[in-house]
Formats: sequence, structure tokens, C-alpha cells
Amino acid sequence: MTTEPRKASREPVPKQRKKGQRATDIVTYVALIAAAAFALLPLLWGLSTSLKPAVEASTWPPTWMPRNLTFDHYVTVLNNPKYIRYLLNTVGVTLAVMLIGVTLSAHAAWAVVRHRFIGKKTMLFLMWTTIMIPGISIIVPLYLIAVDVGLYDTYAVLVIVYCSTIVPTLVWLLRGFVASIPAELEEAARIDGCGRIAVFYRIVLPLLRPGLGAAAVLVFVTVWNEFLIGYALVLGDEHRLIQVGVYYFVTDTGIEWGPLMAGMVISVLPVVVLFASLQKFFIQGLTGGAVKG
Repeated sequence: MTTEPRKASREPVPKQRKKGQRATDIVTYVALIAAAAFALLPLLWGLSTSLKPAVEASTWPPTWMPRNLTFDHYVTVLNNPKYIRYLLNTVGVTLAVMLIGVTLSAHAAWAVVRHRFIGKKTMLFLMWTTIMIPGISIIVPLYLIAVDVGLYDTYAVLVIVYCSTIVPTLVWLLRGFVASIPAELEEAARIDGCGRIAVFYRIVLPLLRPGLGAAAVLVFVTVWNEFLIGYALVLGDEHRLIQVGVYYFVTDTGIEWGPLMAGMVISVLPVVVLFASLQKFFIQGLTGGAVKG
């Protein structure tokens, strides 16, 4: 006696559940649109102001679209040697922090995942606690230390402080990537005669490229947009960074709205272009490191 297999019953989804899901989707999209508008409206207003003549930028009530489009403010900013100096300073400091920070973090992440040593968990916990400390609470001690050791108003103090603040975050980020690499690959390389250092550079480091890319983007965005440390630890124009330099369009006689907004747009543009072009790799890197570890 054979029995016919039962056909899977497809129960219709209740209308109430469909309506509830639809309402949830609507609320989600409204919240996302509101968040995007909250983030983009100041940038769009700054872009609009940078394209207005000085008289129109100060008129009341303000207008969103420039009535007399002008690029004079951008010409003024780009012809300002101080602004170009600030821009080059920021590029140099950011690249230095990116190189040193990512290099140190990659080695440290590999060490804490693959090796056992006394105090490893305590060290990781202390590194994590430093991430929780707000930067404004340590800016005065940093200033006093920089003055005492003779590093105040130098590139070195910026690179050191930025590296010390970003490395703990990068270690925790890359730690997940290292843990996702099978340990058997390293063991096989050791059997073939590779030393520990050779295993890291020949096996681990090439497989860490997605994580290293995500870490590099994170460093670039963090250092490029930072204001407080650059303002407190640098005094002269020679070492000033771009975000602090834009602030100096606020003068004693008033605010130069056109040049200020033009300088802001130019300073934000590299971050927007970089993140827009590498967004896919950045998200893959962050999610990939969270799979294991």
C-alpha cells in the first residue's frame, strides 16, 4: 500500500500581518530619509552659500538657490597659499598615520590572535577602554605633555597622537580578520620551513588585504575630519591642518561666509569621493572581520 506524499500547504499570509509589515517598512524608510536629510542639508546649504556673491550670502531671508552664480570664492580659496599649505599638511599627516597605524595594528592583531602571552586579555580590555574615553577629556594632558617634551606645534605630535587614538580601534577591527584565516595555513607554512615572521608576511598579510583596506579608509576619514587635536596641539600656520585652517575664515571683523563655505566644500570633497568609490570594499571589510573572532 502506497501513500501519496502530502503536498506542502501554502497558508496565505494574514492581511493584518501584511499591513503590519508594510507599516513597519514605511516607518523605516521615513526614518532613513529623515536621517539622510539631517546629514545632507548642512552640506547642501554650504554648497549653495559657496556659490553666492558676498552680498547675497548675507541677505535675509536667505535663498536656497543662488540668484547670481559665482565661483569667485573657490578661486579666492585656491589662490590662498595658506589654504594650500593646510591641505598639503593634512595629506601628509593622514598618509603617515595611515601607514604607521595600519602597520602596527596588523602586527598587533596577528600577535593577540595567534600567540599566547601573559596579560593578553587585560591588554585587550585596556585598549578597548581607551576607545570609550572622549577626546576632549584628555586634550589638556596631551597639550601639557607635548609642551614638556618639545613636540608642541610639530607634525610629530599630530602623527603620534592620531596613531595612539586610532590603533586600538584598528586592532579590534583586524583581530576578526586574522581569526577568520585558518590556522592550518600557517601551520603548513611552518612545516615547509617558514619562520614566524615569514609566515606573517607571506601568508597572513596577503589574506588581510580586505581588512587593511577597510582600516586605511577608517584612518583617512577619522584624521581628515578631526578638529580638536589639530586645533589644540598646533599653533602656527606651518603645521596647521585643513579643518582648523577653514575655521580661520572666521575673523575678528566678521565671518567670510563665501570663502568659508568654499573651503569647507573643498575639504570635504576628498572624503566624499574616497568613501563613495570605496564604500563597497569598506562595508565588505567591516562585515568580513565580524564573521569570526
